[in-house]
Amino acid sequence: MTSVKLSTAALIAAFLIMPAALHGQDPPPPQAPGRRSSPPQPQQQPGLEYFAGSWTFTWTGRESALTAGPRTGTSTFTPIGTTNFLTIATTGKTDSGAGFEESGVLGWNDARKVVAIHEHLGNGSEMLSLGDWSSPLSIRFDSSPVQVKGQTIRLRRVYSILSASSFEVTEEISVDGGAFQRLGNGEFIKTVK
Repeated sequence: MTSVKLSTAALIAAFLIMPAALHGQDPPPPQAPGRRSSPPQPQQQPGLEYFAGSWTFTWTGRESALTAGPRTGTSTFTPIGTTNFLTIATTGKTDSGAGFEESGVLGWNDARKVVAIHEHLGNGSEMLSLGDWSSPLSIRFDSSPVQVKGQTIRLRRVYSILSASSFEVTEEISVDGGAFQRLGNGEFIKTVK
């Protein structure tokens, strides 16, 4: 199995040169006169503070060359000093009872509203994902291509920010340049200490 090898330096370089145009967002259309607006949705302030801490998760979906199928576990995000980075440590079990471990680094650029995640996946692959967090309601990630078992794989993820203590992840996968297809969904709940 081969994978694209990325260093922390590559993560930082990609994080710093991410085009600012990806972070722009069109303003909402004007409200029609006499039309009632929907109640405001709860909104979390984007930033490292949101992720810092431990989260239990349940992931439901199909198996792929990158990840096992249904699984549960805990992801812990720990600040790296006073920087804009968190380490990520994930442990868990698949539905078959097999254990897995994953790790990574999450970086945050507040001025550009960009999240970068460099992951070491349970199958030994490494992946870099860049996300747009210009909306307080969601983060949209695109991954770098990863070579696994002779296939070129890309992931798209949407983190739906539900509250201060929960978010959902929807993953889609593309294999060898094909159309993106649904891979699975994860529900994350923050552990209260």
